[in-house]
Parts: sequence; C-alpha cells; structure tokens
Amino acid sequence: MFYFRNLKILPFVVLIFLPLGILFLFPQSSLAVPFISLEKEVSLGKGADKQIVQQYGIYQDKPLQLYVNQVGQKLVSNLSDKIFRRYFFKLVDSSEINAFALPGGYVYVTRGLLAMLNSEAELAGVLGHEIAHVTLHHGAKLMVRSIGAQILSIGAAIANPKNAGQWLLVSSAMFQQINLGYGREAELESDAQGMLTSTESGYHPVGIVNFLKNLRRQEIMTGQSYHSFQASHPDTKDRVIKAGLLAASVQRRNGDLVLKREVYLSKIKGMVYGGKLRGKTKKNYTTQYIDVYRVQKGDTFQSIAEKELGDSKLDLDISVLNGRKESSQPIPGELIKLIRDGTYQGDKSLKLQIQNP
Repeated sequence: MFYFRNLKILPFVVLIFLPLGILFLFPQSSLAVPFISLEKEVSLGKGADKQIVQQYGIYQDKPLQLYVNQVGQKLVSNLSDKIFRRYFFKLVDSSEINAFALPGGYVYVTRGLLAMLNSEAELAGVLGHEIAHVTLHHGAKLMVRSIGAQILSIGAAIANPKNAGQWLLVSSAMFQQINLGYGREAELESDAQGMLTSTESGYHPVGIVNFLKNLRRQEIMTGQSYHSFQASHPDTKDRVIKAGLLAASVQRRNGDLVLKREVYLSKIKGMVYGGKLRGKTKKNYTTQYIDVYRVQKGDTFQSIAEKELGDSKLDLDISVLNGRKESSQPIPGELIKLIRDGTYQGDKSLKLQIQNP
C-alpha cells in the first residue's frame, strides 16, 4: 500500500496527482497494484527492456534464443491466469549467474546461468520462478515501496517517455531494486509457484531443487552470488529444504515427469563460457566454450579431466559444473559438460540416446 507520512501536503498531492491518475495511472482496466495498472506495468517493462538489452547485450545464437523462448512460452501456456497477454524471454550475453524479470512479462536469463544448469527441467524451474515474480506483481510492488514518491513527482515523465533523462531514472531505479531481490516471502512464494508451473508443464520438480543445490556449490567455489541469494533472502539451506519437501509432494500427485538432461545439454553445446559480465569491456578474457562428453566405461572425473583437458586437478571443477557432489563419479553412457579453451568449431548437434532422460 501507499502511505503519505506528511498529512499536511496530502491536499496538494491530490490536486497535482488527480489529473495524472485519470489520464495515466487509472485507465479503464482494474489495478493489479495500487497506483499501477496492468497497462502501466507493461509500459514500464517495455521501457526498461531497452536498458537491459543495451546494458547486457543479446547473446548471438538464434537457435539457443528460440529454445529459451520455447521453454518459457510452454510454461506460460499452462498458467491458469496469464495476467499479461504476451511474455518475452531473452538470453543475455553475460557470464553472471543470474535471471530476473521486469514488470509486464519480460524475463531474462544470462548465458552464465545456462552454463550451470543441467537439464531442461532446471531451466523450466528458473523461468517458472521468474514468471511467478511477474504474475504476482513483485516488481511493481517493490517499485511502489521503493520509489513510489519518485513516481508521484515525475509521473508525467513516465507518461511521456520522450523525456529520456527522467525515464532512465525510473527504469534504472526499478532494475537496481529488482536485481537485489524481492525479499524472503516473495522468493519463497516464487519458488513454490515456479515449481508448480513447471510441473504442470510436465517437468520433474526435482529440477529446481537440483538447481538450488548446485547454485550454492557454485557460490562457494566462485564467489558469485545469485541475486535471489542476497542477505535479505531465505537462507540457502532453508530454501533447498522447503523446495525438496514441496517437490516430493508435487511428484506424488503427478504422472510421468521429465528432466530432459540430454536435450538441454545438446542445446548449450558450443555456447561461450565465462568472459564479460555485461556490455562492452576492454578486459581480455580467455576464450572458452562448453563442450559435451559422453562418459565411457571406467571413466572418473579425474581421468576425464586428464584425458580431455590435460589436467587431472580440474576434476572438481567438472563435478561441480555438472551438479555433482565432490565424492561422486560419472555414470557410463551419460553426457557431461566440459569447458574447453578456444572457440567452438564443430557440429552442435548430438545423437541423443534417450529423448527424455
């Protein structure tokens, strides 16, 4: 809700705000969030989308872009109430491990995040989580709480995006707040809603649980903190436990559910790994890419690291990249990810032995 702390200025605010409310903030459709209509959420997201694309850049791999969008649209098609007419899913060119959503149906994932996922079910869980932020209006609610006073003072500027300076102020503030996360309750709510949405679309709920577990391992090893694991959010261990309990319950109530591990790995084969965090940079990075290797009989992570990468000490990196515990070993016949130096030159296609593993 929106509160005025200084009641003496309330009459003046009403006089200034009422015309804007009629023309700008209160169209004929019902309000989803106090002071912000669904139409305005779409407008805000569309305006900030330009900033995101400029800041990060779109990853230049059309088949992979289409794949991310396909999974996202599949999830949207199974929503009981889409809220917004259209949803946009974009893969941005950043090594950050991140995913976020803007009001109005704009959802983004980084290639850094795709690199650490290990199945289509995990991707569906992440996208489902971000879709939940959109349908539950977490971004718009956060914006009202955080920069509501600014919206009131420059409402006319938002109504007229030609005033680029003031519009940039609003969209920048909105993205900065969203990228810090929404708070404990909102994140747990989106975890649950995202899992239910992905399960309704046929994905195994263990996907999001595996993602959360591996995210914690990655965070410990690399120091990169996913935005929804900020200090204001649920403790990682608590979050994994809650997700695991819900996954077990959801799984019992549903029939055949898929992970699609091999399908997913075939899609990200050849994708750039590491490098720039966002936008243009003058820093020199080692050029690397994701390759996929089918485990042979007798292979261990250590032997694969020695044989394929020339350094047996990279065995821990391989196990964590593939979402495995340090003490685990690969299974003959399965596909695992490897990070190789250089630029991928081969055929991205894979002969899949199992269509829905």
